[in-house]
Amino acid sequence: MYNDWFAVHDGLVGAARFPSPVRVRSRVSAAELVLLLSCGAAAAAAVTYVKLSLRIPGHSIVLAALPMVLGLSLAPRRLAGSVMSAGAMGTAWLLSAVGGASFGSGSSVSLLLLGPMMDVAVRHARGGWRVYGALVLSGVVTNLLALGSRAAFKVLGLDVAVGARPFDSWWLQASVTYTLSGIMAGLLGAFCWFHLNDRTNGRTQG
Repeated sequence: MYNDWFAVHDGLVGAARFPSPVRVRSRVSAAELVLLLSCGAAAAAAVTYVKLSLRIPGHSIVLAALPMVLGLSLAPRRLAGSVMSAGAMGTAWLLSAVGGASFGSGSSVSLLLLGPMMDVAVRHARGGWRVYGALVLSGVVTNLLALGSRAAFKVLGLDVAVGARPFDSWWLQASVTYTLSGIMAGLLGAFCWFHLNDRTNGRTQG
């Protein structure tokens, strides 16, 4: 049953731009789990330490998506995204407890849900543009949930970050930028790590 949870995702095998450093077998290996957890940890570290100073609400999902979509391409298994989110949340907790890092409600929701959302979205994807569409969908849904979380914190007066904008002046812009950032996260991750065209037997079609 354990290996059924992590069955190889046939629709993603062969769609990745780069070969996996580990051999994907019928049984999930420790090396694959370490790779996925590492990609999740990289996502949390990127959200914490990579500061783009864009002042665009919701853009942190792009930083989280790049390493997590990479992990999905290198270890194409069911529940791979959930494993990466577990690694991301564990790393976020460690960075908060030891390194004094601070994660907002929106970025925390993104790290927690992006992996499971990718698992659900790509479940029936079969290579090519379908993978692109699935990853874009997962980015948008995840960021809209992050938007809701951030909005709730603002409405309840719990958003005490320095320079935080009040809900009334934040909401309209954020509803647009969170959506666009979710699209960009899925699209950029897919473009970097997956082929757009379907590939069969090592040849690109179309």
